[in-house]
Amino acid sequence: MDLRDLLSVLRARWIAIVAATLVGGVLALGMSLLTTPQYRAQLQFYVTVAGGENAAAAAYQGSLGAQQRVQSYAALIGSTDIAREVIADSGTDLSADEVVESAEASVGAETVLLSISVTDTDPQRALEVAKSFGEVLPEVVSRLETPEGGGPALAKLTVVDPPSLPTAPVAPKTALNVMIGLVLGMFIGISSAVFINALDRRVKSVQQLELVAGKPVVGSIPFRKKEDKEKGAEHIVPFREGHSPAAESFRRLRTNLEFLNVDNPPRVFVVTSSVATEGKSETAINLSLALAEAGNKVLLIEADLRRPLVVSYLSMPDKVGLTNVLSGQADFADVVQETRHKGVDLLACGPLPPNPSELLASETARQLLADLRAAYDFVIIDSPPLLPVTDGAVLARITDGALLVVRTHRTTSDQVAQAVDNLEKADATLLGLITVANRPVTRRPGGRYDSYYYSSEST
Repeated sequence: MDLRDLLSVLRARWIAIVAATLVGGVLALGMSLLTTPQYRAQLQFYVTVAGGENAAAAAYQGSLGAQQRVQSYAALIGSTDIAREVIADSGTDLSADEVVESAEASVGAETVLLSISVTDTDPQRALEVAKSFGEVLPEVVSRLETPEGGGPALAKLTVVDPPSLPTAPVAPKTALNVMIGLVLGMFIGISSAVFINALDRRVKSVQQLELVAGKPVVGSIPFRKKEDKEKGAEHIVPFREGHSPAAESFRRLRTNLEFLNVDNPPRVFVVTSSVATEGKSETAINLSLALAEAGNKVLLIEADLRRPLVVSYLSMPDKVGLTNVLSGQADFADVVQETRHKGVDLLACGPLPPNPSELLASETARQLLADLRAAYDFVIIDSPPLLPVTDGAVLARITDGALLVVRTHRTTSDQVAQAVDNLEKADATLLGLITVANRPVTRRPGGRYDSYYYSSEST
């Protein structure tokens, strides 16, 4: 996945990422508000050690001795015996373990300063315990540093910065926690988006589709909400009503078909898909209209003998049609219908047969298509999907090939690969692929093609 792919994933799932970010921030805020505030009282000692008779040597030795001792004094904070003395001096109701856990000592690098901090949920109790450390620890050091034979102590602690009552809690740090929660939430959101995208097998781009199928995308049909989504809506592109994005996409498809084979472009071909509801019937109808718009004589054959939709989209009668011709019950000239669209004839499905595959694979079907090739500029065949049944592959084998319709963000790459494999096994030609958008396209820099056509209608 390169940077453009990553940006595409983030753009497609930005709502989930923003939601995860906000959830992280809200959880962090909630945890901070539910956490009991902690207060900290601090004091600082200065450590001095007696030196020799020479003043300069005494100062050096004293400083060096103090630096060596200060680490040991810091460790005394963890002593339960000292903690008990602190409890006795402060009169608090804490246990020795609680005092040890609340106290923390730190030593400055190459200094003789010892700092002690006491953290507690009660600011007054934190102050009292810190004050007691200021009283108890110097006495303990004095006892430890007094020679066995008596005399002055070799080292002492002096409080140089006494504790004061803490007024603001040191924990929780709400602002910092919320910031961390937002960052973690965003990270989880992005990671989840990338992970889900890696598991998502749906076709999402032209490049991905061409890589799976090994054939070029010759047409891309934009998202059309009314035509593609609403029940009973009109599925025909209004070619005469200006330069709509959908109309232009079919015109480009019409042009691209001429370049599939410059010397012998496909004239009799199948429009099919991997599975149902990918838009193949609508594509077959509107491609027929686009070809007729260029002055071609076009025949549209409804060869989906299982679930025909073309006649309902075109509002045409379906009592007789292809099945009558293939079964020898009628001649083509008797059942072909002129549509209300200039240059487009329709051969409807006719009565649904019990043996669709056998009819379509018959010699009669082959001869019929040969005759129609001579009578029409283009013959477009709407066939069933390739994965459920073999009808589409059978028809593609006896024509110039098949155009495979793929609905992006719905059809999986595995379904496309299996459909291509079915065509190959039938020794049929895959002419190219047509994508049908399953969602509106996000406008990008340089991607103002649609708005160009919309604006042209008003100029």
